Amino acid sequence: MQARTRALGLRRDAMVCLQFAVDIRKRTETPLPEGFSGNAYVLASVASTARELLEELTLESIVNKIREAKKSIDQGYINSYMEALGGSNDGNLPPLKELTLISDWTKMPFHNVGFGNGGEPADYMAPLCPPVPQVAYFMKNPKDAKGVLVRIGLDPRDVNGFSNHFLDC
Repeated sequence: MQARTRALGLRRDAMVCLQFAVDIRKRTETPLPEGFSGNAYVLASVASTARELLEELTLESIVNKIREAKKSIDQGYINSYMEALGGSNDGNLPPLKELTLISDWTKMPFHNVGFGNGGEPADYMAPLCPPVPQVAYFMKNPKDAKGVLVRIGLDPRDVNGFSNHFLDC
């Protein structure tokens, strides 16, 4: 997130937001019906100024903020979230450079996908690109059981900046 923020060249006082899905299956006060198989999540977020992110926050403190945000999801949050969704008429994300959505796909076995022909599974599969440039996916590394691959969406104009700042963080 720090490399992406540097690459975007944001003002130091700009608010940056990291947004992520939180599973609510076990957080609803009225349990979901037996056999429910649909999605059950809300988006939560942590925010800071670009300056705080680049100069003060460590990876550990960002992870702790994410954990705290996830813990804070209760029925009141879920109700407010659902009410806010009801007021939206287009469902599109705002075009904010400052927004980064993260999605944990580490439990999705892309590297074990078969094609129904009884042969060996694919060496590796993943989405070619995120649906919007604000998305970053965390995926299991097929060659290292403890490793994680991160696929980051960037506007093509920001790729060089990201490459220049990636190793600085």
